[in-house]
Amino acid sequence: MDIFYIIIIVFAAFLIRSTFGFGDALVGMPFLVLVVGIQIAAPLMALLALMMALLILIKNRRQVSFRLTWKLVLSAMAGIPVGLYYLRHINESVVSLVLAIFIITFALSRIFQVKIKSKAPSIIYYLVGFISGILGGAYNTNGPPVIMLLSAQNWPAQKFRSTLQSYFFFVGISVVAGHIAFGNITGEVVWYFLYGLPFIILAFFVGEYLFGKIKSEKFYNWVYLLLLLIGVGLVVKVFVG
Repeated sequence: MDIFYIIIIVFAAFLIRSTFGFGDALVGMPFLVLVVGIQIAAPLMALLALMMALLILIKNRRQVSFRLTWKLVLSAMAGIPVGLYYLRHINESVVSLVLAIFIITFALSRIFQVKIKSKAPSIIYYLVGFISGILGGAYNTNGPPVIMLLSAQNWPAQKFRSTLQSYFFFVGISVVAGHIAFGNITGEVVWYFLYGLPFIILAFFVGEYLFGKIKSEKFYNWVYLLLLLIGVGLVVKVFVG
């Protein structure tokens, strides 16, 4: 039954990721933790997310802004050790609540069409990447700052989704490497990964189809709704978890 539940969770989570470019952790992690525990769920999601990012990146590589990706990735790499170092010295609840407020405020401002300047100085990209690296190293939540930054660029949906995957892919390599270094990629994790792999591929193709059916002007509404849910989820985690 564990395998059945894992397959259902993996397919649902990564169908969302394939369609919108993110959101898999919002659906996948809470339910996988209930089924297999955090020690299995975290490295398993890292492996599956890396595979999904690779699939989307290969298919849509011509849409990627690699120049921007490298600014974010390199600065994130610098931030990850900082997050790891301060992991024991930072109050996770306070950080999560502050991040949630930023995410919810941003999502609501975009939903209600508050205009945000799309051209940002270059230093902003490095700063966002660095902050994302700190959050990733400390709490494995490196995505939201980058998602907010890229969604504010007013790019075509395909460019946003593809560039986001390039960031997730290169940062994801370091995350998986970290799990390997700490011995988290056990035989059980690999076994579950192999079971989930065909459903990752299926989710990729179905997600590509669904993405093609979403009108460009409606796509970002879904992005902001997902961001809003992530923000609310962080608030719930603080006060319930």
